[in-house]
Amino acid sequence: MSFKYLNYMYEKKSFIRFSSNQIKIVAMITMLIDHIGLMLIGNGKLYGYNVALHSYAIMLNEAHIWNILYRICRMIGRISFPIYSFCIVEGFLRTKNLFKYFVRIFILAVISEIPFDLMVSNCFVSFDNQNVLFTYCLGIIMLYAMKKFKNQIVSVIMLVITCVAAYFARVDYSYLGIIHIAFIYSMATDRNLRSLGNAIITFIMSFQNDFGSGILSTFFIHYYDGTRGIFDLGKLFYLFYPCHMLILYGIVYATYMLR
Repeated sequence: MSFKYLNYMYEKKSFIRFSSNQIKIVAMITMLIDHIGLMLIGNGKLYGYNVALHSYAIMLNEAHIWNILYRICRMIGRISFPIYSFCIVEGFLRTKNLFKYFVRIFILAVISEIPFDLMVSNCFVSFDNQNVLFTYCLGIIMLYAMKKFKNQIVSVIMLVITCVAAYFARVDYSYLGIIHIAFIYSMATDRNLRSLGNAIITFIMSFQNDFGSGILSTFFIHYYDGTRGIFDLGKLFYLFYPCHMLILYGIVYATYMLR
């Protein structure tokens, strides 16, 4: 699949348009809101790391309000992953050096694992869940095979293999994240079909706990115009991930002395 065949651009008369950096900012903000809910409210006000304290906290009158705020933050956060996935596919299609692109994300995934484990499990190393950048690494491997062999059977086999790997490696968003990446890539030339598929998949991904709020990401993906935009985020887009987790964990630990 060649990037020159991608149908991203809108007519000039289109009023709603989002550049690459604009949707990246949306992804960063919604992810931050999600993790504020997880850390400052869930693991802070509701003492999520401590089972005994959590059981006590949720019985308090004020816990009802905090639970509502927590749920709202997590619902907003479901917008982030599909946009990040979309940007990963965009990067895959645009990069001139796929190996460096993969290595950069893999190194950042390794660096981000300690902040992620601290945020999720309150420990430096945990194998219960791996951060979402490992999901994207598996996705890139899958996309490379799809692009290289250009064979439907090979594509399906690689999709199954990476879905199984995502499931057993316990990466964030598991096999549904891989399926989302594969679909965004496969439908890159059809904006309307891509948006419809994104809406369906993200609704399913976020239905159980967050009322399908991930579907809201479709608005930003659908109106992406293929341009970079005036604000070049550069490496900040990726470095924001481990840095904000460390900061939020530090705030919660310093404030509530979680052990």
